[in-house]
Amino acid sequence: MRIGFDIRPFLKQETGVGVYFKNLLTELARLDSENEYYLFSASWKDRFDPSKIPSFKKGDFRDLRWPVKAVNFLWYKLGRPRLDSVFKTDLDLTHSPTPIILPTKGKKIVTVCDLFFMDFPGKADREARRHFLKGTKRSLRIADGVLTISEYTKKALIEKFGLTENKIKVTYLGLNGIYLKTAASRGELEAARRAFDLPPEYLLFVGATEPRKNLLNLMDALILVHQRYKKIPLVLVGRRGDDHDNLLAKIIARNIGPWVRILGYRPDHELRIFYQAASAFIFPSLCEGFGLPLLEAMASGVPVVASGVTAMPEIAGDAACFFDPENPEDMAEKMIRVLEDEDMRRDLIEKGRTRALDFRWEKTAVETLEFYRSVSGRA
Repeated sequence: MRIGFDIRPFLKQETGVGVYFKNLLTELARLDSENEYYLFSASWKDRFDPSKIPSFKKGDFRDLRWPVKAVNFLWYKLGRPRLDSVFKTDLDLTHSPTPIILPTKGKKIVTVCDLFFMDFPGKADREARRHFLKGTKRSLRIADGVLTISEYTKKALIEKFGLTENKIKVTYLGLNGIYLKTAASRGELEAARRAFDLPPEYLLFVGATEPRKNLLNLMDALILVHQRYKKIPLVLVGRRGDDHDNLLAKIIARNIGPWVRILGYRPDHELRIFYQAASAFIFPSLCEGFGLPLLEAMASGVPVVASGVTAMPEIAGDAACFFDPENPEDMAEKMIRVLEDEDMRRDLIEKGRTRALDFRWEKTAVETLEFYRSVSGRA
């Protein structure tokens, strides 16, 4: 098969979909020497780092100096140009990392991670509002197959769009092996504390400062923790998102600036240490199709306190303490319980480490390749 991909989600700082696609393709490159892989990227100013390109034995890679907005408009609105014409070959199948199909003569597969852009349109990012709200229904109807990353999203797709079960395949995401390494040494921990001015104990959040991550409610919960337990700092790690300015305004208005550290996007080798040094990991998101930071935290041996909605209970299972993300009182209560109760902490840490081992990128790639073959009639 000749298979085409849009790999722009991991052109720069990869989060969410970018992490998924990068790891999926890296594993496919390792496992599959039979099929041909055609990788497309485009940006007017950014060029793809060669070290990030999966090393497929057969195929092609094109990194074009085309404006991102122009590509999205042409593909999402007009369905042109076909990806086949970019590579000057007929593709048997394309796999889009978004709910909008990639134009091609061949079979079309899309990945739908979640439907946040439909459930919370006012809090979705601009790209999702511009293209996904109007284009998803038609795209899912035309697509030959749909991949998703949790049973939660699969159920939502069936309920909202009437898709048949056999059109959808769930492939859980995997865990970066760096989080399975042995515990950071005392020297590594001390070096990280000095480099980033980390406090001796802190709560940790990992994710973009986007509305869906619900950080404004987390600020209210943090104040309650300070009032009822003790003044423990909160460290936020992740790229700047659309809610960043609102977050800063709330921190100033509630006078908690000295207790909130915003470190921005950090690579995995640093994140590994941030997780291990934390007192607890807090994940207050309103909606997740999966929630990769849950896996990273569990594998790192930090107790997890998370939203009990959408796919998060499915992924964390009994290895997290769940709260209502719309209720700062409940959030604060669960955070304090995990900080205070040593037996609960030990139980969550043990269960988390065990559960994280169930999620492997190799399995994601194997199941995805099987789906490619099934959709193309080559199973």
